[in-house]
Amino acid sequence: MVQVRGSKQDSKHTTSNGNLRFKAPFGYYGSKLRLVSRIVDGLPPHNAWVEAFCGSAAVTFAKPPAPIEIINDLNDEIVNLFQQLRNNSDALCRSVSLTPYSKTEFRDSRKSMEVSDPVERARRFLVATMMTVNGTYNGNAGGFSVSQSYSRNGKEARVSRWYNLPERLEAVVERLKHVRIENRDARELVKKFSDRPATLMYLDPPYNVSRSFKYVIDPSDEGFHEELLEACCESNCMILISGYDNPLYKSVLKRKYGWTKEKISATTRATDGKDLSRVEVLWKNDAFIAAKRANRIPINLSASERKGKKLNPPRKHRRTRFQNF
Repeated sequence: MVQVRGSKQDSKHTTSNGNLRFKAPFGYYGSKLRLVSRIVDGLPPHNAWVEAFCGSAAVTFAKPPAPIEIINDLNDEIVNLFQQLRNNSDALCRSVSLTPYSKTEFRDSRKSMEVSDPVERARRFLVATMMTVNGTYNGNAGGFSVSQSYSRNGKEARVSRWYNLPERLEAVVERLKHVRIENRDARELVKKFSDRPATLMYLDPPYNVSRSFKYVIDPSDEGFHEELLEACCESNCMILISGYDNPLYKSVLKRKYGWTKEKISATTRATDGKDLSRVEVLWKNDAFIAAKRANRIPINLSASERKGKKLNPPRKHRRTRFQNF
């Protein structure tokens, strides 16, 4: 079992192979900020990348760009934030820089995000997620986050994090210009790419356990998860699923379809700010495993496809357990 702990990162840094990695621009409940390096380092080559439950898009920002990239979330606030970052970054960053780290701002933003100005709506979302404990912003979940003990850069730690947020936002603006932003049911997205073997799809579904109430919109009923897993198992693309171990996923993925299961010991933060030890699970389908072992994209492009730069064409679905290419 791999041991992973969170560590302080800059807004962006360069890896040993020269790839530039960005830190997610905001914190969000359930995001994989503390596992992101482990996930990215284990990805196989691909021509298209889809993050179906993107949240803060931590994995997308940490990995090298692919020729085709899609991030998706059902949460309208997340989608609006990324759209404003891509299209109105100057106005949004200025608005954030003029916002004090204040409990009043936090309380007012969490009351309502239903404003006509999309930039103001994005600012309120950032206030609600960045000034709360653990990125929980709906209802009464997660109180105003303060630090009585720690200082960063001459400021109280939480104030410092908020003060540096515009810089973090600006760091990902160029990266977002290469990304398509979707706002649809993840089950539809999985089916849409099911016949495209050059696609690598990453899913971090809302947990179908008691913690799922922290998510505002994402579905968390067992029926949704059953349909999602069946769609994944019918797919011809490379798929990686992360989450906590549970009987449903074990039954469908491991026992029924023989997916590879990897356990990772990690720390997560509770709503009271305390670190908790948890075991995360990475589920990998056979196409993912085969591509990683071969270290190549699992598709042979025709001459006309290469000439036309058609890098993610559909292919007839193969229902074999182990993919050879």
